[in-house]
Amino acid sequence: MPFSRPSHLPYPNIWSRFTTNRGTLRIQDVTEDMQQQAMDLLTTYFTRDEPPCKYIEIHKHPTALSELQKLWRNALKDNISIACVVDDDSQPPNIIGLNVLNVVSKEDKEEPFQTEDSIWAQLFGAVDLVARSVDIFSEYGVDKYLTAYGLVVDPQWRGCNVGKELLLARIPLCKALDIKVTATVFTAAASQTVAKKAGFEDLYEITYEELAAKGFVFPNIEKDTKTSKLMALVIN
Repeated sequence: MPFSRPSHLPYPNIWSRFTTNRGTLRIQDVTEDMQQQAMDLLTTYFTRDEPPCKYIEIHKHPTALSELQKLWRNALKDNISIACVVDDDSQPPNIIGLNVLNVVSKEDKEEPFQTEDSIWAQLFGAVDLVARSVDIFSEYGVDKYLTAYGLVVDPQWRGCNVGKELLLARIPLCKALDIKVTATVFTAAASQTVAKKAGFEDLYEITYEELAAKGFVFPNIEKDTKTSKLMALVIN
């Protein structure tokens, strides 16, 4: 059965607040009226900065880009993705950081991955290989877990711990959803470092050189990052 946000859970909800040298920020649900803004941020910065997207030049491949955008849109419809905004209700929220989230259930019907687009096959296939490297259900004895399809921070707000706070906000979100673990493929050295600071542990690591040997080639990606990792955080 596809995931649906529990009716008893307030929406939209604020999951955390934190202070920076630029003022107080909050992590909240991405509301329906924020979804296009979220898509714009992802399309502008995630595709430019996330290493596999960057080095496969996904912005030059409309079909692959469209598939990625469809993945984001479908996840956003579940109403559990979270955004970082300035904590000021006097103006409409402007997203400065975003984490596109999804709940994976053991009972989900698994659809075989099929595509005729070689670029999307490379991008999705590489992440899927790492995601399947560990059976999260058996590893942690759970029947569902929280995962993610994209973490992005507006360049003007980088250095303010927005990424870390978005990852930490998964803790109260998971507790509200009665989820005991969150696991994500982190494809960049920077996001892997942030995840480690947020308490995530390494479950599996593969170098991009090893991925290339398996047919998932991202030219010159080693300039930015050496490995792709599956990392998890247990919710206590």
